[in-house]
Amino acid sequence: MISFEVSEQAIDSFKDEWGLAEAQHVRIYAKYAGGGSDAFTIGINASATPIDPAVVQSIGGFHFFVEKSDAWILQDEHFQIGCNENGIFLNKIS
Repeated sequence: MISFEVSEQAIDSFKDEWGLAEAQHVRIYAKYAGGGSDAFTIGINASATPIDPAVVQSIGGFHFFVEKSDAWILQDEHFQIGCNENGIFLNKIS
């Protein structure tokens, strides 16, 4: 199962810095980053609309989702979306 936790600071940043409206979708996806042992990284896209979501989780007024096409690499993972002085970040917890 794929799950997310989102800090209050990240929610505030999505609203204030990213200009997102309440109920907007935020896509979590795998993107190819290059060769090596960990060729994929995780991205965040706030301008995507779900097409065939594997999971949608509503947090802080936003709908975070993963498409089925990305679920294979994110399966059984728990992610933390946070914010610091450098902006939004995403950590894989498990």
